[in-house]
Amino acid sequence: MKALVVDLNLFKAALNLLLGRITKSVYYSPLSMLKYHENYPEPELPGENWVKIKTNLCGICGSDLRVITLEESFYLAPLTSFPFVPGHEVVGEVVEVGNNLNVSEGERVVVNPALCCRVRGFEECEACRKGHFAVCHNTDRGRIFPGIFTGICRDTGGGWAEHFVAHNSQLVNVPASIKDENAVFAEPLTIGIHSALRSFPGDDEVVAVVGCGVIGICTIIALRHLGFKGEIIGIDISERQAEMAKKFGADEVVTENPVESIAEMMGGRVYQPPRDRPMFVGGGVDVAYECMGIPQTVDTALRITKPLGRVVIAGTVAKMDVDWAPVFAKELTVLGTFGCGIEGFNGERKDTFGIALDILQKADLSQLLTHLRTTGKL
Repeated sequence: MKALVVDLNLFKAALNLLLGRITKSVYYSPLSMLKYHENYPEPELPGENWVKIKTNLCGICGSDLRVITLEESFYLAPLTSFPFVPGHEVVGEVVEVGNNLNVSEGERVVVNPALCCRVRGFEECEACRKGHFAVCHNTDRGRIFPGIFTGICRDTGGGWAEHFVAHNSQLVNVPASIKDENAVFAEPLTIGIHSALRSFPGDDEVVAVVGCGVIGICTIIALRHLGFKGEIIGIDISERQAEMAKKFGADEVVTENPVESIAEMMGGRVYQPPRDRPMFVGGGVDVAYECMGIPQTVDTALRITKPLGRVVIAGTVAKMDVDWAPVFAKELTVLGTFGCGIEGFNGERKDTFGIALDILQKADLSQLLTHLRTTGKL
């Protein structure tokens, strides 16, 4: 099968890190960690509770790009197995079914990528029992190689190939009313839902979404569809992304000077510390959702949040140069997010993918697609 594969070569990695300071094109050159294969072996079913899926569409996550450009944290390296096929934002069609499964060939599905206890053949750990599958205690062992999720495990493959495999428990059927171009956003939307619910705001609070790429837009959509009626301010340097943020539920958008702009909106008093970015005193947003995972957006989120406010990190942050002084100076609460699972909201517990598919039957996210290739060639 045709596939894009990431393999770890320490010599190439060293050259990438050195030459990447000169030109980013090295990450997609013959020296790249990512290689195209015309005839890569199809993954085999690891057990009778597994299926093989033909990829219809697969997105490109920021975490995928950071692996290729060696910007992802090596903290997760022990929970990754090489070589692997990236791709976890995927919609596909079941083409092979293990024994005794209530799944039929031809079913169209999205996949919860978490490779947790139920996938690996263990009794559920404490995290899995609580529905926090992405932070499972057993992602380093079991019947398949290490890997937190589909797309960084050598045994499962991923959506950047023609076929990959998934455990029956990972499958979520896609209603016929949701086209592939919309369904491919199911997994990013679950990230937005989980992030929104990590610290869901009250209607009297003001929210900022810092970074209005796909995850930022999905967070705005999730906030609105889960019932938040308060003010949402979108922050992004891109005019197109700012326009999308307003289209999907933001009240205001900021495309430049975010700290000064939020200070003006909130009645803050701006100061310019020596050799530093601006800060302000008085006011700020109640909750900032940081959705890019880069130093600039993390720094902005910390600076614009009011004292005793909350900062939810939805981006995949790694090692970075960020001034954490606002955390102690304003007694901020900083909350991490990773993946999704079973969410508690309004006294109910629901599967995040179920919530996402409910939203996708009402909202068309396909307009967020910037490039689409459906020729069957990678």
